[in-house]
Amino acid sequence: MNADLERKNKKTVRALVFLVLMMFLFAVALIPLYDILCEITGINGKTKQDSAVLNYTIDTQREIIVEFITSLGAGTNLAFKADKYELKVHPGEVISMGFTASNKTDQRMTAKAVPSVTPGPSVSYVKNTECFCFDTQVFEAGETKHLKVQIVINPALPERYKRLTFGLTFLILLTK
Repeated sequence: MNADLERKNKKTVRALVFLVLMMFLFAVALIPLYDILCEITGINGKTKQDSAVLNYTIDTQREIIVEFITSLGAGTNLAFKADKYELKVHPGEVISMGFTASNKTDQRMTAKAVPSVTPGPSVSYVKNTECFCFDTQVFEAGETKHLKVQIVINPALPERYKRLTFGLTFLILLTK
């Protein structure tokens, strides 16, 4: 009877280890799947477009405050910040913002930044024309990178939006 119980326990442990492995692989696969979904649908500010193609007329009569916030996923050992907290911009104007990210470890790190725009209904009016978030970033041990984002706000953004938040969250993909 003990042999039967031991065999059942081993089978349960194998099944649980397999389940944990599958959950880990699924979590790793979510980042590229999310990027593909966002690029296809244009949600979450991830539409990569050339600013010259957008050809917006700058609305100099209107001013919007764009806040730039940064955050890190759990276990991401980077120092990450925007060069400025906010900018006052005119819709249709190309906005460039610099960010600094530093690897605080003595190991090589691969990370990916995920953008977001709030409030949610304004997302379709904010176009990324250049963003380090389009590509995976590799940081050597102790390396600091100066990264750039370029966005344009469609002048058709409803008047009720006076302040937008453009956020970037770095997530660790691999550490060596």
